[in-house]
Amino acid sequence: MLQDFKIDKISKLPYYYQVYEYLLGRIAKNELKEGIRLPSEMFLCKAFNVSRTTIRGALKELEIKGYITRGRGLGTFVSKNFVETHALQKVSSILDELKEKGIKTRSKILCQKIFKTSKVMIKKLEINEDIKVLFVKRLMMIDDEPFYITKAYFPNDVFNKIDEKYLEDLSLTILVSEVFKIDIIKKKRILEPDIPDNDTVKILEIKDSDKKVISRLETFWTFRQHGKARLIYFEEFFKVSKSKFIFES
Repeated sequence: MLQDFKIDKISKLPYYYQVYEYLLGRIAKNELKEGIRLPSEMFLCKAFNVSRTTIRGALKELEIKGYITRGRGLGTFVSKNFVETHALQKVSSILDELKEKGIKTRSKILCQKIFKTSKVMIKKLEINEDIKVLFVKRLMMIDDEPFYITKAYFPNDVFNKIDEKYLEDLSLTILVSEVFKIDIIKKKRILEPDIPDNDTVKILEIKDSDKKVISRLETFWTFRQHGKARLIYFEEFFKVSKSKFIFES
């Protein structure tokens, strides 16, 4: 199956990128199925009639983008399918979108507490230092595998401790809008790569063979209270090997 590929020597694309695109196409069409072990670098060199440097470049590109995983002495494997979401573009709940698609999800509450406002939260939430913060941390799982962690920060003069049943069953979008009856008038999201700390590595079960990079999503929700703009702040940490964010226009 891999021997129908030939380098286009006229193309301006580097050889390694041509191999990358070919392998990516095979993965996208499910011709290279998730979990399958790819042939060795030497086999691919002979099959594609290219150098080992070219093969390594192609595999590195696939690994960076999360399509394959590689482990010393273990081999190279096609990663499990990404969970795709358009929620960032629609500024909606990722959890609600997953449920609409019929994807099995489960929430695990890791922490809920009220603490004294830090300098960081004073800036993030734009609150006075005498206002405490309600902190909620939960893990979202898909098919019983860790997918992403949410850390939510609510101004405690507006939000009291939340019933854990709500936290287990509802997205934070529904929780805020329908349970607390708060109208979100503005949303801002910032998506960027990040290096996970040890706690995040443990919770998301990031293996040594995985890329030690995650997607970090910051979200700011603005609502009005007594005519004044107030903020809710979230941090979400996604396992790169399981997530893909799509933006369309």
